[in-house]
Amino acid sequence: MYRVAMTSAVHVDDDIAIAEGLPASAYVDPAWHARELATVFARGWQLVPERDAADDPRPLIEQVAARGARVPVALGGRALYLQRGWDDDVLRLFPNTCTHAWYPLVPGPSRGPTLVCGQHGRRFDCTGRMISQPGFAGARDFPRACDHLRSLPVTTWRGLVLAALDEHAAPAAEVLAPVDASLVRFPDRLERGVGEVREVPGNWKLHAHNFLDHFHIAHVHRAPGGLADAIDLGTYQTELFDHAVLQWAYARDPADGFDPELLPPRFHDAGGRRVFALWWFVYPNLALNFYPWGLSVNAYQPLPDRPDATRFGWYHWVLDRARYAERDRRWLSAQVDAEDVDALAQVSRGLRSGFAPRGRFAPSEERAAHWLHRKVARDVAAQG
Repeated sequence: MYRVAMTSAVHVDDDIAIAEGLPASAYVDPAWHARELATVFARGWQLVPERDAADDPRPLIEQVAARGARVPVALGGRALYLQRGWDDDVLRLFPNTCTHAWYPLVPGPSRGPTLVCGQHGRRFDCTGRMISQPGFAGARDFPRACDHLRSLPVTTWRGLVLAALDEHAAPAAEVLAPVDASLVRFPDRLERGVGEVREVPGNWKLHAHNFLDHFHIAHVHRAPGGLADAIDLGTYQTELFDHAVLQWAYARDPADGFDPELLPPRFHDAGGRRVFALWWFVYPNLALNFYPWGLSVNAYQPLPDRPDATRFGWYHWVLDRARYAERDRRWLSAQVDAEDVDALAQVSRGLRSGFAPRGRFAPSEERAAHWLHRKVARDVAAQG
């Protein structure tokens, strides 16, 4: 009953001219939410959130830089840990659960060639292999494959740690290839800036949809003094890829745009216009906002059992300190964030009203939003 109902209700037509968006229930129903966590967020690459650790303020990638280093992390409500290989220096990701009696393995940062469970003494090496267990002398068919830890896909990219929860996820290099192609002249590593994590109203898809929707800019971020005034809205471009979307526009004032030397020639303009930003979205919930000052990362993380709220991670990586200091005045970072959060709180109330029909898409304006709805619909309806 659950799968039939879910599959029949979720279809979003490939033709944007006739497509209806996801139903309101997709944003408020706990059953929908649980299904998304098991499908959408199983095979998609996600940002591993920076650890909120006052005793170690270093970026996550630096906390696991030394051989044998390990730290606990969480993704989608699942307890995991990152482990740097002792012998091979490879970064791995494992469930933070012992394979014997399910006790947490890594309560805090540590380092060493092996890891011992604090409950019954099961020992693992840095590759996740179970190498010893007291009390199991005489046990038959031991160890089994499931006594070793399951290694999950993980990669590092431009100072970020990305992971997937399913071994069948598309290769990270394939997912990020179009993003990398737009950044061939952009520095690989940037200086860490401010970061924050907060809970905001609205399902994670509302925030992803809003990021992909340039239709609202002229209204929610209207001129004078809004984002619609800072960019040449008529030049706004949307480029769709298998796993990602790129949106970009030229700056109204060329002084607010990229140095052309930082971007590939296809973004150059003979008339002297300069790109205001490269707004990348990587499915399912990662926004990578490249500005002349650096990178703003948005992660729209679903909260288990809370379909009507989102854990919003917002992290900055700095290319140009002087421009970074002007991000709120020239690139309107704080203003756009506040306007979006307010708008989505109102949309969330509308979804819960019981009077929200399935919406349609403006064919010339909402190609990226349609792309998101189709991908979510297909994933939720998928078998297994």
